[in-house]
Amino acid sequence: MKIPVFKGLALPEKVWKPVLIAALCFAAFWPTLRTGFMIDDPFLLRATRLEPGLTLKGVVSDFTENVHKEPGMIYYRPLLGLMVRLEYAAWGSDAAGYHAVTLLFHAANAVLLFYLLGALGFAPGVALGAACLFAVNPVIIDDLLAATGGESMANFFLFSVLLLYLKDKWRAAWLLAAPTLFAKESNVMLPALLLLCYAYQGRLRKDWAKALWLLPLCAGFLTLRHLCVASPREFTAPDTARFLFTVFPRVVFHYLGVLLAPFGLETWPRALTAAPYWGLSLAGGLAAAAALFLLPVRRRVTAFCLGWFLLVMAPRVPAILATRIMMDKWVFLASPAVFILLLTLLLKLREHRLAWVRAVPPAAAAALCFFWAAIAHSEVRLRGSDEKNYLWSIRNTPHSFVSYRLGVIYLQTGRIPEAVAVLQPLVRDYPFQEDFHNAYIMALWHSGRTREAWALMQDLARRCPASRAIQENAAGMRARMANAPGQQGK
Repeated sequence: MKIPVFKGLALPEKVWKPVLIAALCFAAFWPTLRTGFMIDDPFLLRATRLEPGLTLKGVVSDFTENVHKEPGMIYYRPLLGLMVRLEYAAWGSDAAGYHAVTLLFHAANAVLLFYLLGALGFAPGVALGAACLFAVNPVIIDDLLAATGGESMANFFLFSVLLLYLKDKWRAAWLLAAPTLFAKESNVMLPALLLLCYAYQGRLRKDWAKALWLLPLCAGFLTLRHLCVASPREFTAPDTARFLFTVFPRVVFHYLGVLLAPFGLETWPRALTAAPYWGLSLAGGLAAAAALFLLPVRRRVTAFCLGWFLLVMAPRVPAILATRIMMDKWVFLASPAVFILLLTLLLKLREHRLAWVRAVPPAAAAALCFFWAAIAHSEVRLRGSDEKNYLWSIRNTPHSFVSYRLGVIYLQTGRIPEAVAVLQPLVRDYPFQEDFHNAYIMALWHSGRTREAWALMQDLARRCPASRAIQENAAGMRARMANAPGQQGK
């Protein structure tokens, strides 16, 4: 075994490998430390400020309400709310501290993946290579651009529980499983992923019952979620089946492309819809899955990779149906399956008799790491603020809530003509979305078109008597119109 030597100091393998993986994480994503609050940060911080500090009332609210503390929201992530509460107590309004925590979680995840693959029995080169690629792949960039990103935190608990189970520390793993579920809804796939790991190791018959102990925790979590948050948009079993047959194969191909060629990443890309040729994409998807078992790779490895990818992507199906978007970062946790398969194939070149051919796998992995890290840096420059991110999202087509948020930023920063231009199409296209109308009317008011704005606001206030923001804006306009020259007595 070759041991790297730095300035005369020999580093053992168990030290330099995790150090290398963590270093790659920081090399790729350190620019995110300089970004401020963006994406969902303002909403999560506002939710924390409703009851700041580690008060009993505040912590209870994290477990009994949606994470945004807003009516109608469907995200039940108590551990994320608690984490933001702790960070707010520590860092306040300094975004750098939040970003540092998220980046540390990401680095820890890459190292945990290395240990997890080693515990599963994958070749050392595969485990190291997959962890390095996981460390720098830019698909996770949205979670790191957002200071309060919870994806990396949720992945940390998931990897930790799986590793503890594989190390036969199942009591500690079971205790840690509860926070894993409360970190993010998609972690409800934990029992299935554990069974997949046991099956790969050939210990399913002996240890399958340990996964059953997780089912009461999953049931309790899902029950609390049902009681505490709004139900997602309704979709029936036929809707789901139709999606799986007509759209899901295209979703898989889309995410594979995003993962391997991460160009043009977006925070809120629109969901794919059924195409006229959906039968061809379904047949192509099934043929591609079958063809994987013809590769010169052990079928056990292929089955594990295919199972991991599909199990991780399964919770994305209801998310796509409910939100009508396909966030790029949703494929990140599935990425190890792709990396394992590619590296297993690539490392077969290490058996070649020619030295330059044997050098191809490490050189290709290093080049890919460098390339993806460069893309990560460019993503921060391109989308490293809310305004930049929103402008990037609507560069080709309008996007309702993105355009709305961009218009609010323009309104808050005094760029009134730009606010009017961005918000006006929303009023036309979404006649019953009161927030869009409210923002547009305020933009008109501040642009000097006060009579037009006041007429629109009167009508909106009559239609939305329960909206506090609209009623307050209407009262303010009424007072100003009453005091305006020539308006007294009218």
